[in-house]
Amino acid sequence: MDIERTMLFILEQQAQFSNDITQINAVLLEVATTQERTNEILATLAQRQIATEEAMGRLAEQQTTTDANLNALLLTVERHIANHK
Repeated sequence: MDIERTMLFILEQQAQFSNDITQINAVLLEVATTQERTNEILATLAQRQIATEEAMGRLAEQQTTTDANLNALLLTVERHIANHK
């Protein structure tokens, strides 16, 4: 009788272990899928960050040009006003 109970216990434990492994595999697959999606999001964010930095560089260059043009205009207006006094 003890052998039968022991064998039944072992079979139940093996069944439970198999079930647990199946659940763990499902969770690991979900984690892996989520990690892949996170990696894709990070790659997209990195690309957008690079594009933003490039756009900011162009904007800074344009601002320098705008400043120079504004300063030239101000000098012209100041000379024009000074000549008409």
